[in-house]
Amino acid sequence: MCALHDSIFGEPELQIYHAELSGRPQRLVLVAADDGRVVGYKIGYQDRQNRFYSWLGAVHPEYRSQGIASELMSRQHAWCKSHGYHVVRTQTKNKWRNMLILNIRHGFDIIGTFTDDQGETKIILEKRLL
Repeated sequence: MCALHDSIFGEPELQIYHAELSGRPQRLVLVAADDGRVVGYKIGYQDRQNRFYSWLGAVHPEYRSQGIASELMSRQHAWCKSHGYHVVRTQTKNKWRNMLILNIRHGFDIIGTFTDDQGETKIILEKRLL
């Protein structure tokens, strides 16, 4: 999973990832594999009572447009509902258009934007779980 993340997003900062997840009360890591090879993943955690934050995710370029990201998202949301969450929140950047479009197709609404430490605009999205 780390190798896939590195290939898409660049050098990892594993200590930051570990620190982000270690203090969270509920975490979920979903992995899609093909013959033992990780081809996709989705990671999230509880960030507030009744709200789950969908933090990181990716699908290997060779496996895109096969419904893997949609399946991971659907499974994440089913898990969230079964664990009492009412809302899923995520953030993305305009340069990750496929993720933005996927989120909108799956019922997320854009609720705001902000500028991150690198000066890039981040888009905040939320979905109410029914």
